Amino acid sequence: MARLHFVLLPLPSWGHVRPLCVLAGRIVSEGDEIVVTVLMAPNLLEKARAEVSRQFSDGHEALKRIRIVSMFDLTETQIFQLTFLVIKPFAETYPAAYEKLHLEKPITCATTGTTFNVAPTPVAIIMDFFAVPQMQATRALSKTTQIIAWVTGGASTIIRLFGPESMGGLGNFGEKIDAEAKRTGGNPVEIGDKIFRHTDGTVVNIPGLPPMYDYEFFPQLPFDAPVAPIVRGGHVFLMGCDGVIISTAEAYEKESLDALESWLASLSKPFYALGPLLPPTFGTNLQIGQDDSKFKAFLDEMLSQHGEHCTVFISFGTVFWPTVYEYVQEVVEALLEKKAHFILCHASPFAKISDELRTRVENSGIGMLTIWSPQQFILNHPETGWFLTHGGHGGITESLSSGVPLICWPFDADQPAAAKHLTQNLNVAFELVEVRTGLGLTTPSYGSERVPRGTREAVGSEMRGVIDEMRGENGKEKRKNAERMKVELRMAWGERGPAKVAMRAFLAKCT
Repeated sequence: MARLHFVLLPLPSWGHVRPLCVLAGRIVSEGDEIVVTVLMAPNLLEKARAEVSRQFSDGHEALKRIRIVSMFDLTETQIFQLTFLVIKPFAETYPAAYEKLHLEKPITCATTGTTFNVAPTPVAIIMDFFAVPQMQATRALSKTTQIIAWVTGGASTIIRLFGPESMGGLGNFGEKIDAEAKRTGGNPVEIGDKIFRHTDGTVVNIPGLPPMYDYEFFPQLPFDAPVAPIVRGGHVFLMGCDGVIISTAEAYEKESLDALESWLASLSKPFYALGPLLPPTFGTNLQIGQDDSKFKAFLDEMLSQHGEHCTVFISFGTVFWPTVYEYVQEVVEALLEKKAHFILCHASPFAKISDELRTRVENSGIGMLTIWSPQQFILNHPETGWFLTHGGHGGITESLSSGVPLICWPFDADQPAAAKHLTQNLNVAFELVEVRTGLGLTTPSYGSERVPRGTREAVGSEMRGVIDEMRGENGKEKRKNAERMKVELRMAWGERGPAKVAMRAFLAKCT
């Protein structure tokens, strides 16, 4: 194979960065002459380096062919703030960094001071599909370098947000905004958010998903932040790129993937489904990090006392957190009352835990509160039985790849659609309905007459019922299905697995 150089550019969000680090390892593993440069935000540099190292044994020669470079440096330390602080400099410093790579010049990491030697002009840039300014800067420097959209999330949601209306998508979102702004003279961002959030009870049919009312995509009150520019930018990127890589797996959502591939083929855009993107030893080797010891001790203790699959792991990621704190309290109360062991990770800056609740959990002997958790380690521990989560795509992939069924508490983005798929199509999850606060609070789901009551009492009753079902035949069936999914996902990167085949097709296209 000729010497190939790929550039990878994830936006500074760990959910986008982590699978791309795995992808870097997968790419260089396909040939000794492949080099990868990952352009990284400084706040995630060390985590990215550690994640890349997990893909190989210590001292493996392939590690030398993955260069992780920060384009600028910062002195701030709070990660959530950094996620927003780095967006602007991440875009502004990209053109100079890419120009060096394009002209085959050395490049220096602004954080570590390490200078990396010359590599060939990149044959392709795998770029986060929300990085529109970086795509435009790349086109200005080179018309021939392939720009491949890096998509994290479910295929069904990509269809919904960016696909044609004939497939249940929003169509050309930007054109709709411009037309309405021209007609009314209004603010395009405000108009875009209004269009995006508009519901009238229309039934949405997306390939691979059960039918859903349009308001079911908004089960919780939205964040006070504009969404329209993000959605519009994603559509612009998909229309302007040369191909698409998605981190989801055929075993998880084949029908949606086939439909997405068909639509992209009509636009002459090659499509590669490379999920699941997890370390090669995931699910077979419990790697214990320095910070994992207290979690291992807790899980080992619960395992020795009560047996396998008894602990509920609760995490809403690093951003999302329920707007009604009393609902969190009630769920914890239900777990304590039912003697269900749990680990509750409250990493979001919006999270709050009262001193009273903290004391109750600490004194219970069956619960653990933490602002950080080694999610992959916890999900792979034999004591972990369920994952209560907002339903981000990365967490779903890790949970099912561990054979762990889920309890869904969706908020926004791809989460509501994922909850429907997990509960109705795959039967590997429960969904909490009474926790809704948005449009779904006063309206039923498609095919159901149940309307949430919107009370703490109702949340508690539902959660206690779910705990009982977890321990019964329904829970056993969902666990069986999750364990089957684990096997199927593991086969994706076998020699003839769909992800492996797609990876080699992508590399062949680049030569």
